[in-house]
Amino acid sequence: MNIFEILEKRKINPTDEFHRLSELFNKEFWSYSKGDYSSVKKILDENFQNCPCRSSFLSIDDLLKSLQIDENSRYLISWETLFTYCEILRNVVDEKIGDILQDDDFEKLQQMMLDNMDIILAKTNHGWAKIKEGYVIVDKNPATTEAIECLEEKDSELALKMVEYNRVLLKGNLDRKREILASMASYVEPLKALFNGTIYSSLYNDSRNMVNKLNIRHNNSGIDTLPEYAKNWSEKEFEVWYDNAYHTLLMVILAQKQLEITQNFNKLKSEK
Repeated sequence: MNIFEILEKRKINPTDEFHRLSELFNKEFWSYSKGDYSSVKKILDENFQNCPCRSSFLSIDDLLKSLQIDENSRYLISWETLFTYCEILRNVVDEKIGDILQDDDFEKLQQMMLDNMDIILAKTNHGWAKIKEGYVIVDKNPATTEAIECLEEKDSELALKMVEYNRVLLKGNLDRKREILASMASYVEPLKALFNGTIYSSLYNDSRNMVNKLNIRHNNSGIDTLPEYAKNWSEKEFEVWYDNAYHTLLMVILAQKQLEITQNFNKLKSEK
């Protein structure tokens, strides 16, 4: 096995990758444009006001502190912390740095950070997605990509929500998942007549039942509205079925496209 095969097969751990990123982000170099020693963090911090994730924070360190991220931590780093750190770095690097002269070392270190994050995501089967607020890490989900391609331009807001549902850091956030599922349900609801009498009618009905019975719509909140089988579910069990509902709604959107293909193919077959 050659070195490239070894590198391709190597497993990564969040603690090592976190400290590699932190070292690149904080590594000092002589900045000719500043006439002093600087770092990627220091240079980007000067334009932190342009960062999409700034909120009310005054600096990058202020943001990191609020999320309990210690770049010098000697403890083991969780995957959640690593992914959060990556999202922060990706959005900070995406800042509009104005008329700052980008030194060669600045560009080199910044690119190494981006390359390291791409490797982390590739080895964990994740990827970057651009939503309204900025860049987020999502699970790779080919079905989501295909379903989004079936939407029209006027449904761009829904497309962003569908991407967001796959966000790694959205795991456990049942309130937001419910909101996204409700939006998807509102999109497929008018398609009932289209699916009636087709092989996809049961799929459509399943999606409707999941949305209406599993406390997803706002008017279905409260334990008394749940079916018996769901009344004693834990939040983890609810999330499993919310994810199932998400997949089912994706399939409904894809089925709409498939019906169109089938209709066109039947027309083609009828031509002499």
